[in-house]
Amino acid sequence: MNIEIIKEWFYNIGGVFIVWILIHYISANLYPMFCAEASIYGLIKSIFIAEAPHCVGMRWIIYNGGSVIHTMWISIGIWVSGKIFTNLLTK
Repeated sequence: MNIEIIKEWFYNIGGVFIVWILIHYISANLYPMFCAEASIYGLIKSIFIAEAPHCVGMRWIIYNGGSVIHTMWISIGIWVSGKIFTNLLTK
């Protein structure tokens, strides 16, 4: 397999993970501002706004973004473990 194809594949995968991390981070910080303010007014407002499309969307991004980040770390761990064991077995 061509090394340039492998590099391009890693850049593409890495880019997807970076985008997910950024989207997750932004949504996790915007959700309290727009959907769950830390005040009595925010408590009352959250009863009505919790099911607004932007709040539902941010909750979806926060949940699924966390899952993607978790999967990313699992994948990296498996890849590193594979490299370690391959190096140990070939010596």
